[in-house]
Amino acid sequence: MRITQADLFTQDDAKRNTLSESQRAAIRSRLEATLARLTATAAFPWRDPLDAVHEENRFQRDSELLGDEGAVLWARFDNEMDRLHETQFSTVARAAGSRR
Repeated sequence: MRITQADLFTQDDAKRNTLSESQRAAIRSRLEATLARLTATAAFPWRDPLDAVHEENRFQRDSELLGDEGAVLWARFDNEMDRLHETQFSTVARAAGSRR
C-alpha cells in the first residue's frame, strides 16, 4: 500500500481558505478603525518606529485576506503612513536644527 502526501504549499480554493461574511466584516471593521485612528492624528503616533512596522505588517496581512477590497484599504493606509512619516521626519529635523 502506497500513501501519498498532498503538497502542503499548494494553493487551492478549498472551503477552509475562504472567509465567512462575518469574518470579512470583522477584518474590514478592524482595518477601518485603524484608518480612522491614523486619519484623526496629526503626528506620528508611535514612539518606537518598530511599533509602526508591526502595525503596517498587521494591516497588510489583514488587507490581503479581503482581496480587491483590501487592496483599496491598503492604498489608503499607505497614504496615511506616508503622511505620518513626513510629520515624524519633519519633527526630527526641527529638533536637530534647534540644537545647533
